[in-house]
Amino acid sequence: MKHTYTLGEAAELLSCHKETIRRAIKDGNLQAAKLGRGYRVSRVDLEAFWQAQGGGVLFEKVEQQAVEPEPEPELVETKPKKPRGPEQLTLPT
Repeated sequence: MKHTYTLGEAAELLSCHKETIRRAIKDGNLQAAKLGRGYRVSRVDLEAFWQAQGGGVLFEKVEQQAVEPEPEPELVETKPKKPRGPEQLTLPT
């Protein structure tokens, strides 16, 4: 799940031009962080802006369920095998 969006990604989510998003940031209607020459908009701010504009639910709420991790298999320590030399052959007499 993505938490921050570029202007292009935000515009794609809202089905508008990225200049519309840029104007909303400049007007103070949308909170964003300036990184270098571009902006990053948080998921929470984008949804708040969308709902303030009269839009509905932008992102589906995903309920996080407590998932117990599977127990890791226990490793059984084994003694390293000693290298064995050639075996003695016994011939039938």
